[in-house]
Amino acid sequence: MTNPFLKIFTEHAYTRTDFAHYISLVREFLEFIFFTKHDASVSKDGIEQFAVYSQKPFTDIAFLRALPSSFLSSFTQESLYETLNRISEDAKQLKTFSLTVPVVFSHTDVEAIGTWARQEVSHDLLIDIDVDPSIAVGCRLVWNNMLHDFTFNQYLIKNQKELHERFAQGVPNP
Repeated sequence: MTNPFLKIFTEHAYTRTDFAHYISLVREFLEFIFFTKHDASVSKDGIEQFAVYSQKPFTDIAFLRALPSSFLSSFTQESLYETLNRISEDAKQLKTFSLTVPVVFSHTDVEAIGTWARQEVSHDLLIDIDVDPSIAVGCRLVWNNMLHDFTFNQYLIKNQKELHERFAQGVPNP
């Protein structure tokens, strides 16, 4: 990861969805600073003014507050869109860890999975999470164009012959 701005975003976003959300949030904040008639600057004080004006959720404002001052001050009215577009394009080059699960995960669960994936799989990745209730139990993941199916349905298919044999033998009485 050669783009230092990309690293700032990936420190806070584990999924492609969160990454896109944070890019949009920074874009909205900087548009507030550069293109409205508020007396605000690209600074921590400007973030507080934006928080009052936008009524964004606390988590969004916390993300903006966590951004380094050097990052925020590097933007100008002229460089705003070009820089954010370059960060977005660079993010497309990150590897994708695709995960399909039966239910929507909490933010805490996604963070735990993201932390694990970056430690155990690759530190330069973003996760795509899809929900498919038909999975019921387990998950599917795709890494390096290879499907790994850990669903209960796949287990049944894989072990069908052995399961049929066991049922055919009958269940022993205790």
